[in-house]
Amino acid sequence: MSLVIPPTLVDEEGALTQECENALIALFEKYDKDNDGVLNRQELDAFATDTNGSPFDEDSLEEIHQFFDLDNNGNLTIKGFLQMYNLQTSSEPEETWKDLQKHGYDANLKLVASRSDDNEDKS
Repeated sequence: MSLVIPPTLVDEEGALTQECENALIALFEKYDKDNDGVLNRQELDAFATDTNGSPFDEDSLEEIHQFFDLDNNGNLTIKGFLQMYNLQTSSEPEETWKDLQKHGYDANLKLVASRSDDNEDKS
């Protein structure tokens, strides 16, 4: 297996590159099953499980609620999702790259493979 060189995820100013942001928006939209523009707890748990193998723990959820943009019902907005990834990427770009790879993105941040959608109909 050849070595995959990770893409540049942030620009010179530390902001997410447009390619990275586009991939993250697509990822958010994949898990926003009810298409309401936010990730509710069930959708966030599905995202975390597919990305990390388990739902976010209570400490992580508390940090999400404390530091990132939420709607009036406490659901994570796309802005909050991007804030979360901007923070992670600025300190640990390799973690963001691993997350994107897990969801089927290649070194050009193009979706080349999709995770199994076995759990799509869980409600």
